Amino acid sequence: MKINPTFFRQKNQDLVESFSGIRGIYGLSINEEFAYKYAWSYCQLFEDKISSLVISGDSRSSTPAIKKAMIKAFKDWGVKKIIDVGIVPIQACEYGVLKFKASGGVCISASHNEPEYNGWKFLKEDGALLYPGQAVQLIKRAHKVWKGGQRMPEVKTKVINKHNEVVEAYIRYILRRIGRRGINKIKKSQFKILVDPNGGTAIVILRKLLKRLGVRATIINNKLGQFSRLIEPNAESLTDLSKQIDRDKFEFGCGFDSDADRVEFLIPSNSKFAKEMGQVVPGQYVLTLACDACLTGTKNQVVGTNDCTSYLLQDVIEKYWARVEEAEVGEIAVVEEMEKQKSIIGGEGSCGGVIVPPIKCRDGIMAVSIILKMIAEREKPLVNILESYPRYYSQRKKINCSSSEAIEIKNKLENYFKNEGYKIKKTGGATGGLKAIIGKNAFVWFRQSKTEPATFRIIADGDDYKKVKRIFRGGVRLFNKFKRKLS
Repeated sequence: MKINPTFFRQKNQDLVESFSGIRGIYGLSINEEFAYKYAWSYCQLFEDKISSLVISGDSRSSTPAIKKAMIKAFKDWGVKKIIDVGIVPIQACEYGVLKFKASGGVCISASHNEPEYNGWKFLKEDGALLYPGQAVQLIKRAHKVWKGGQRMPEVKTKVINKHNEVVEAYIRYILRRIGRRGINKIKKSQFKILVDPNGGTAIVILRKLLKRLGVRATIINNKLGQFSRLIEPNAESLTDLSKQIDRDKFEFGCGFDSDADRVEFLIPSNSKFAKEMGQVVPGQYVLTLACDACLTGTKNQVVGTNDCTSYLLQDVIEKYWARVEEAEVGEIAVVEEMEKQKSIIGGEGSCGGVIVPPIKCRDGIMAVSIILKMIAEREKPLVNILESYPRYYSQRKKINCSSSEAIEIKNKLENYFKNEGYKIKKTGGATGGLKAIIGKNAFVWFRQSKTEPATFRIIADGDDYKKVKRIFRGGVRLFNKFKRKLS
């Protein structure tokens, strides 16, 4: 493939490159040339350790072109076997790496970004994302002045289609995780739920999985690549879903993003919990539900989370004598902490992301499955379980902010909170998280986004609603004050 070296020196505002993956607008900062260069650089990074690779993608219209470019790069490098698992959720791709004992892989997706975006996440031989240090090396290699890739010694590459096989294997993996007793309990419960994959990869798994579980599922927006709402599932994008839950009396509903690593739950609006907390279940409660489900019957486990996960989680899991260890926001940062702690579950409460090893990514489909099992075994509706948990409240905001501004503003925020006598927790270096702990159960948190361009996030969380509102307003006000001073 002919490479235009000037393309890699462009500084497009929409391009994000971090250990969370590569994302940008297709045709502007993401194209086939860029994909080829990254795929080649990935092979170069691991050199002779690369013999077989798994490749998958989501349902965006730009995915086939990017995939074609990457397969060409892998062939040119001399990869012996390329296992194409087609359009599947990222967790199925990761499971494919394990199943086929591949050297690694790549999932082409921009996850919760809108359809004009695309990107990719490269995987290690354990199916997980590259470690941060490896990701930094890869990014540097991909941005070196491109002089043309020297073709490796002639190797006959096999490209094998394993879509059906990996879909079936992943479904069986979920069923094993639930167990025979859990499956029977779910079937007996005759759940009626509403599911919105929104044209994303969850469609490929959910129809078959829920049928085997005996769940009466109504699946809407179920045509691959037809995005009927905003990609990111949240209260704004799931408005229509919330109305249908009430009208047709579903137990609950769930909406996914394009690669199915994120899921949002919705409950009937007439429930006590919905009246207090909203019909869309906060992500902090989704992770807490999943941990409550997985930790049942265990003792002294350690749950790996990110540093903006609510203290709600610790409150609920303390009945299992479990504790929480925090890492920087970002799936692989949490996975590293989970590996260190030998966690059986972890995730990111800020986005409701649930991680259950041996798959080492957020898995919205697994979250739905284990929560269904818990509801069935406890013989209580989801809303009743939620109502048994303590109330924690979150407020959050995204603010437009350049990378250079973000670092300077964060330093000023840190100095301010230190001078005021608050305990500070930092993760991830200059561009990582900054948390000021306000009392026993509340905090305000700041971080530059590594998945959305020119975006800074502010979150406040705690068990006192008025206090959360106050510290959130204070955090936003301080940020804007320091930002104005830089203008």
